[in-house]
Amino acid sequence: MRKTFALAGAIGLFFAGFLGAYAWLGRGEAAEEQIVNSSVLLERVQQVCKLVTVEGQFSELYDETNIRKFTVYVPMPSTFSFSKQAILKVEGKVLVGYDLSKIRVTADSTRRQVLISNIPEPEILSVDHQVAYKNLSESFFNTFSAEDYTRLNANAKAMLAQKARESRLMQEAALEGNQLLEIMKFIVEAAGWTLAVEQPAGAVVPIDSLPAERLLQQ
Repeated sequence: MRKTFALAGAIGLFFAGFLGAYAWLGRGEAAEEQIVNSSVLLERVQQVCKLVTVEGQFSELYDETNIRKFTVYVPMPSTFSFSKQAILKVEGKVLVGYDLSKIRVTADSTRRQVLISNIPEPEILSVDHQVAYKNLSESFFNTFSAEDYTRLNANAKAMLAQKARESRLMQEAALEGNQLLEIMKFIVEAAGWTLAVEQPAGAVVPIDSLPAERLLQQ
């Protein structure tokens, strides 16, 4: 009888140990579960009339360092510095062109003339960028917050826009925009009309009398 109980106890301990090990291993190998919730809200629909004339591709490094200083006055004044640094690789596409809704077009049937006025300067229409964090270093008393990541992303986008302004994109956009006026001139003259441009001072001049590089720089 004692042998029977001993055997049963040994079998019970074996199964208990087996189940315990299985549960422990199963917990360690449990698959990760990722739950993503997203909400898309369309706030406003607005009609736009914009012409993209040039597109620029940019790849830049953005380096930002923040230093926070603490002064301890006990037992004697001492200043400690805690820094954090972010190095980002920023790649993006910048579209430059014109907001055509700013242009005014009027027709004079008596003179058979189409008048264009209020011609805008080329502007950056959109900046589509991606950010890759190459290095993030922080201190115990100076760490990165969610607001920091948002600000870094905005600063990286602003840097691409500034690089675009400093490049030849604006000049190239103006030259491409001039071709649009040449197409308009061809269509208007094909109908037996003339195309004229109103200058900022109020003078109206035929489009042929303006240098090509000044057509969209009024």
